[in-house]
Amino acid sequence: MAKPRIKHYLINEKTDDPGIVIEIESLGEYILFDIGNIRKLNRNLIKKINKIFISHTHMDHFIGFDHLLRNKLGKAHEVQIFGIDPLAHNIYCKLQGYTWNLVEFEPQIIFTVKQWNNGLFETYQFDIKKKFAKDFIKEEKSDTDIVYEDKNYRVRFAVLDHKIPVMGYSFEYKEKLYLKKEKITELPLKGKEIGEFKRFLENEKNSGKTFKIGDKEYSYEYLKEEYSYTLPGYKISYITDVVYSEENKKKIVELVKNSDVLYCEAVFLSEDKEQASKVYHLTADQTGEIAKEANVKKLIVFHFSRRYGKNTEKILQEVKEIFPETY
Repeated sequence: MAKPRIKHYLINEKTDDPGIVIEIESLGEYILFDIGNIRKLNRNLIKKINKIFISHTHMDHFIGFDHLLRNKLGKAHEVQIFGIDPLAHNIYCKLQGYTWNLVEFEPQIIFTVKQWNNGLFETYQFDIKKKFAKDFIKEEKSDTDIVYEDKNYRVRFAVLDHKIPVMGYSFEYKEKLYLKKEKITELPLKGKEIGEFKRFLENEKNSGKTFKIGDKEYSYEYLKEEYSYTLPGYKISYITDVVYSEENKKKIVELVKNSDVLYCEAVFLSEDKEQASKVYHLTADQTGEIAKEANVKKLIVFHFSRRYGKNTEKILQEVKEIFPETY
């Protein structure tokens, strides 16, 4: 059984507003990382977007919220948005920039915002039926680097330095265990028993334990080897708007290590390191070093400075000198 097709790509050209899309059509998952200028995206796709992970709310990462809102109206659904304080306040200000006196006739749309704030996760909701009032839902300790997780994938984060705190993200599609259909028929298991058997094999904490089939006990290791197989997961990481420092580098490498694909900014040429440092961005060689140290399989660079005009090939070549699998 093949794993779901995971489609991912940059929203814009490498010199334009940052952001990527992840589409998993079979799961009904349509995800944005950053929401700058999104006018190139198909309106039907925008209507399907159900999760947004925002690095920070500088204009080139956030201005597209209005375009998203405009295309979301008219359909009852919820959009989950994740990021870092003051994201909830900024979304509230965006929403309150409009007049909502006819909302009783609108299908219900809800924006649920989960933001990291000094070691806490804060959750707010904005409901069109309440004229997008800012409703506090809950507060919980941030004792994990996972900001979202379901049975299919998780999204991890790191708080990085851009002279303000910003978020870096890794999307991790989980490895999946499947039963060998031709082998499972050999076992005297039916209906719910097969489900229990599969759940036993899925839980690695059962290592060293046994499972009873009929009147016999079989080891977890034997059953897993004989009756199941595992499809590997897939990891996509997204890093933008960070200064090159030892602390940032360490956090980024830890977050993105072994990524199948790393999307990472490469704003300046190495000869412009001083300018990069002043504005808290990465140079091409710094991006290459991070990808190499993190042992990623493929690097896609973006967010090139417009100071180089159309002559961006030099940035790409400079990264490739350090990390050849760069695109």
